[in-house]
Amino acid sequence: MSEAKHIHIVTGGKYHDFDLARLKLLEAMAEDERIRASCAMDYSGLDILDKSAGLILYTCDMMPTDRQAEQMDQFVRNGGRILALHAVNAHLEFTDGPEIVTSGVRIPGLVKSTAESVSPLFMQLLGSRFVTHLAAQEVHVHVEDQDHPVTRGMSDFTLIDEPYVATPLGELRTLLSARYKGPTPGYETGEITDDPPRPQLYVKDHGKGAVLYSPLGHACGKYDMRPLMDEAPVVRGPWDDENYLEIIRRGIAWIANADVAIAAAR
Repeated sequence: MSEAKHIHIVTGGKYHDFDLARLKLLEAMAEDERIRASCAMDYSGLDILDKSAGLILYTCDMMPTDRQAEQMDQFVRNGGRILALHAVNAHLEFTDGPEIVTSGVRIPGLVKSTAESVSPLFMQLLGSRFVTHLAAQEVHVHVEDQDHPVTRGMSDFTLIDEPYVATPLGELRTLLSARYKGPTPGYETGEITDDPPRPQLYVKDHGKGAVLYSPLGHACGKYDMRPLMDEAPVVRGPWDDENYLEIIRRGIAWIANADVAIAAAR
C-alpha cells in the first residue's frame, strides 16, 4: 500500500500573482494521488511541518519570524525537503527618493539589494539572497547536471522570465544555469556587466534534508501591483511553459521522495 505524503504550500507577499502560482502547484500535486496538500498565505501555522514530507514556498517580500525560520531550519535538518521558488529570498526596501517611474510603475525610490541583516537564518537555509533582476526577457537555460534525479534526461530550453541575480550562501549543487547581463530598471544595482553561469535551479543539502530552489517563476495579475500601480499588465511568466512546469513536477516528486522518472514521463 502506498503511503500518503503531505506537502504544505506557502504563497504570499507582494507584487506577484500568488493565486496563479498556488493553482498551478496544486494542479501539479494532483497528478500524484498520494499527495495531500495544505495551503497558507504566510508563515504562521508551521507546526503542520511535524506531519509533512515537504514544504513549497512562493513568496515575495515576506520574511518569517525568527521562530518560524527556526521551525523550517529544523524541519530540513531532520530530513524534510523544501521547494523554494522565485522571490522567496527577496526583501524589498527603497532608497529615500527621488520618486521614479519604471516599466509604468511609480516607486518611491530605487530598490535596494536584500541586506545581509534580513532573516539571516532563513537566507542561509535557502542558499541565496536576492540582489536584483533584469527586465523580463528570453532566458536560455542550460542543464548543468544530468546525474541528479530532478534534471536527469532534461534538455536545454528557453523561456521568458525575469533574470535574477543573487548572492550564493553556502555550498550549492547547480542543476540548471543561465548567462545574462544588462540593465536592472528600478534597482540600485544599475547595469550588470558580468555574465557567469547563474544558477536557475540548485540543491542545497542541510542536515538530513535539502532545499531545491529556482529563481524562475515570475507572474503578476491585474491588481497585484497595488498600491504602486492601480492596474498592471497581466503577466503569466513561465507558468504556462511546459519546461517550467516540468521542473515543478519533478520538484514535487523530489519532495515526496517519489520516482522522478514517473513525473518526467507525464
